[in-house]
Amino acid sequence: REGSPSAGSGTSSRQEAVTEGLPCTSIEVAVQTADIISLLIPDQVIAEVYTQNIAPNLTEGQSLLFSHGYNIHYKLIKPPDNVNVIMAAPSGSGTELRKRYLDDNGIPGLFAIHQDYSGNAEELVLAYCKAIGLTKSGVLKSTFREETETDLFGEQMVLTGGIPKLIQSSYKVLLEGGYSPAIAWMVCYYELKTIVDMFHSKGFEFMNNSISDTAEYGGITRGKRIINAEVEAEMKKALKEIQSGEFYREWKNEHENGYPQLEKLRKEEKELPIEAIGQYMLKALFGGK
Repeated sequence: REGSPSAGSGTSSRQEAVTEGLPCTSIEVAVQTADIISLLIPDQVIAEVYTQNIAPNLTEGQSLLFSHGYNIHYKLIKPPDNVNVIMAAPSGSGTELRKRYLDDNGIPGLFAIHQDYSGNAEELVLAYCKAIGLTKSGVLKSTFREETETDLFGEQMVLTGGIPKLIQSSYKVLLEGGYSPAIAWMVCYYELKTIVDMFHSKGFEFMNNSISDTAEYGGITRGKRIINAEVEAEMKKALKEIQSGEFYREWKNEHENGYPQLEKLRKEEKELPIEAIGQYMLKALFGGK
């Protein structure tokens, strides 16, 4: 029901919202009665929902709030001149944002102003950042272009591209080398969190000081062979695809054609050998939690 004003009318999340005392209504009614319209739906459907349900109901002085600059940067949405266009982008998932908020903590993030009609757009977006807990950790001022291009690059090269593929390939090499699936999974997948936690909290030097000299030397010398000039060249190529709009056009075409490539890739990922052993090991270690 993408783009439908009544999308989500029967979902468990709507029922949870109603139970918590939050009003649930159509997009049109929400826009007509709101000062700030927060667009938090998938990138590939925001433009359609904006055109059909939001734009006809906008009035002067309202604020369009984004959590990602994608649709503004690639000009999928061209808002009128008489509204604010602002962004508050948490550096993490919505579930992590909520978890840290409930813990009276917060995650850092970025804010940006594309259009300041009211004259106080920065004050407004910073107030929103504070309300969702971002300022407890800190917010950085950015632009819609910078946030979009760096966010896509970080996802593709590291977070959802580089790290998962490195794990999957390492696991495959160990299996082909004759090692047991469980042991290969432990060293390629499970131990990753302990290392990430170390350098995430205090930096790479702290990590190197905390591990064995053998691990430090082997990691630096062999790591440079894995992440070499050819890999950096591919990173630069991917960045240019983001900057030029090539990736945006590719993803737009994928969406318009019903996600044939994505569905194929999802099937391939599900059938990777590491998936089966991963589910077994996680259940054995954590009881499926």
